[in-house]
Amino acid sequence: MIWMMSPSVHAYIKEDPNSFPLTEYEAHYAVSWHGLYAGESVHQLKRLNNGQYHMEARTEPNMRFLPFHYVESSDFDWKQGQFLPQNYYYNIREGKRHKKGNVLFDWKSNKIVNREIPTPWETTMPHGIQDKLTQTLCLRQALLSGKNDFSYIVAEDDKLKNYTFEILGAERLQTKLGVLDTVKVEHISRKGHRTTMWFAKKLDYLPVKMIQFRKGKQVATGEILTFSTLPHRS
Repeated sequence: MIWMMSPSVHAYIKEDPNSFPLTEYEAHYAVSWHGLYAGESVHQLKRLNNGQYHMEARTEPNMRFLPFHYVESSDFDWKQGQFLPQNYYYNIREGKRHKKGNVLFDWKSNKIVNREIPTPWETTMPHGIQDKLTQTLCLRQALLSGKNDFSYIVAEDDKLKNYTFEILGAERLQTKLGVLDTVKVEHISRKGHRTTMWFAKKLDYLPVKMIQFRKGKQVATGEILTFSTLPHRS
């Protein structure tokens, strides 16, 4: 696939390339499921006392009959301009489908392991590996830096997957935070599921809107409600 960066996407590089490129924050999103308002999703990115970083996303339905529940978290390092995932926890329930596990990244032995699934999984760690949450941070960093390569290898559950994103263009979006200039990005899975996301330029390319389609039908949406920065830990 050929990628093209929209000419309205301007490169933005932090003064120190070794400093963490993203603002620590908490954001709340309104989530809809098959056209019904379903509750809120809370995302948080912060630095821990041990110097690592923690990203977490929680989505809980506001009505018990809605068949979904998502909890994902990632602890990772930021070294020499790279996101290095350490462990990725997930507990996802969607309809009758339920998966739960913890993917561990052992950088010394160059192995990835998930022992908390019915059939434990282990594989050799490929170069540039990410987890489900750090891949989005990588995408944001790429947009900030003006790069045009948005392909990532992701360790997910019990397999490695290739994720590729395409920029569809720039769009001015009306949100709960006001009017935001965004970059519209799309990912299409191997099964043909289509996810479109809007990343706000002035918020370090934070995702502020998402629409997911499966088999040509819209199944889920998310739109930002609030955004607040968290105190920086030195």
